[in-house]
Amino acid sequence: MNTRPGVPLHALATHLEQRRGVLVRRWIRAVRADPALERIRGLSIAQMFDGVPPILDEVAELLRSGGETVVPPARGDHARAHARARWRLGYRFDDLYRELDLFQRCLRQLAREFFSQGNWDRDVQAAAHQVIENFFSAATHAAIRRFVEEQSAHVDTVNRQRDDTARALERVEERLRMAASAAGLGIFEWHVPTKAGVWENRLMYAITGRPESLGPLSCHAFVRELAHPDDAEMLIRRYLQAMENRDEFHCQFRIRRLDDGSVRYVEMHGRFRSDAHGAIESFVGTLADVTRRMLAEQSLQEADRKKDAFLATLAHELRNPLAPIRTAAAIIRKQQTAEGDDVHSIIERQCAHLARLIDDLLDVSRIGTGKIRLQRRTMDLRQAIRDAVEINVPKAREHGQAIDLSLPDEPVWVDGDSTRLIQIFSNLLDNALKYSDDGKRVRLAAGVSQQVVQIVVADQGMGIPTSLLASLFEPYVQLAPASSRARSGLGIGLSVVRNLVDMHGGRVSALSEGEGRGSTFVVTLPLAAEAPSAAPSGVEPRPAVGQDGRAMRRILLVDDNHDALDAMAMLLVDHEIRRAADAGEALALVADFPAELAILDIDLPDMSGYELARELRKSPGMERAVFVALSGFGTPEDVARSRAEGFDHHFVKPVDPEELLRFLGDAEPGGAARGLN
Repeated sequence: MNTRPGVPLHALATHLEQRRGVLVRRWIRAVRADPALERIRGLSIAQMFDGVPPILDEVAELLRSGGETVVPPARGDHARAHARARWRLGYRFDDLYRELDLFQRCLRQLAREFFSQGNWDRDVQAAAHQVIENFFSAATHAAIRRFVEEQSAHVDTVNRQRDDTARALERVEERLRMAASAAGLGIFEWHVPTKAGVWENRLMYAITGRPESLGPLSCHAFVRELAHPDDAEMLIRRYLQAMENRDEFHCQFRIRRLDDGSVRYVEMHGRFRSDAHGAIESFVGTLADVTRRMLAEQSLQEADRKKDAFLATLAHELRNPLAPIRTAAAIIRKQQTAEGDDVHSIIERQCAHLARLIDDLLDVSRIGTGKIRLQRRTMDLRQAIRDAVEINVPKAREHGQAIDLSLPDEPVWVDGDSTRLIQIFSNLLDNALKYSDDGKRVRLAAGVSQQVVQIVVADQGMGIPTSLLASLFEPYVQLAPASSRARSGLGIGLSVVRNLVDMHGGRVSALSEGEGRGSTFVVTLPLAAEAPSAAPSGVEPRPAVGQDGRAMRRILLVDDNHDALDAMAMLLVDHEIRRAADAGEALALVADFPAELAILDIDLPDMSGYELARELRKSPGMERAVFVALSGFGTPEDVARSRAEGFDHHFVKPVDPEELLRFLGDAEPGGAARGLN
């Protein structure tokens, strides 16, 4: 019997190495058969086989070393590496322990088979089994230590990351609080199911005037105690609508501060948060006191209103003296003398120029505030262009200039406002003539292509510097004048042109090769979707009153401008006229003079023209009279009010005498020729 442990243990090591394949197969079968190792059975053969050969080599080496009862620390490295690999695959410790235990059992079985083939001493067998047990015990403890070390390191890393994240979050929250404070934003949260509130910063208390010691208000209490009674319903409606649609929430409303009861304007922004199941959980928002901004906006609106009122009054005051001047010019023309014609032409041109400047000045304000409303209809653009040319012909002749007009032979149907289209092309022609020297020609041409009409106004004038082309259509921009004539104007005509073209769905551009090379303006407008079923028939000029044998009219004139009264009476000399400088005088006159037509100034000293018209209609014999407003106020709102007050027509001073005479010639008592302009 061989009793020296070294010899049989060495032989056992060799036997185990030779039976490596058998060992591995038995171990794999054992692992797959163990119901507790479901996680391991899911591994591939390569993953399961991962650390087995090196572990067997370590056991064999330990057997050859003589079978130390204590495994040196250097031994078991491969077992520890195998354990680390298993940790990374998500093993639990009991999984690894069970796996190593099965491997140890397989090794013992091979050892028993080896010892059963010879007459080995029991002490030798015991020593072999002790070496195997010591190895796996040491390997298991080493794996435990490694696991604990790695878990500790992982916990330390997680804790460190958590602390870093917490500190980063605190820095972010601090920056957010600073930003919110700088922006004057209070931050709050409402828990939707319970309506409870959380106020995240002190600004919520500062904005609402609620003492911090009382804590935040719930959603319901906020509306009940803070929201202005006139705004509460609107606030609730918008909040519920945003909740239903899962939209961003934004609302401006008033609150009554809880400390002093003062009314403040606030602005609330917020959004709803949902839980993991999609149910709305909370509402997170900001609150800002915007009282100063709102008051500033109201102040700007009031300033804008005052500006509009000032411009309207200015226009009225400027038009009032123009009215008698233009009427006097018409009377001079009736004298049919060469001197009279010259005087009339001069006065007429200057009145028309001043009236156009007034209209442009008002239009800039109206367009900027969106107060112009186009009266659109399907019309032949050629007529608007011809009218614009006709307006500018006298000015061109005065300076020996010529306007070359080229229009298509067929109608050019557009959906537009005739008055505004005439204004567009009249302004462009006026600009071209103004910046061209005497004797030069201006070309106006129109052409149709691909559902648009393009109108070109080209001159031979002073040209436009390239640096000014981009800003040419801004208000109050003017070129350095080449002549004193070019210096006239307010610098707003092209701004009006651009805005009116935009309102018609078109575009306008300016081209120039530089100073002294002339300029070209191009207007592009969309054609109408379809032409009218029948072209509107032309309207023959109507003869003036007194030229066709019509009976004289009884006309009441009321105006506090005596010059205007005198001039209008001279213009209407063919009719029976009564004049009054105020409402009281007018009412006294109609007692014995029931007029067929009443031409009333609106801005009278003792009573407005609207009130006077109502009183005059009550007078016997004037129930069916035609009422005409003649006023320096000519905004769309003014015309609409005249219509509402019962006027049959509204003329803006200075009225064209021929237009007034034509209207009076066709007007019939009872409204046969009614229709406000």
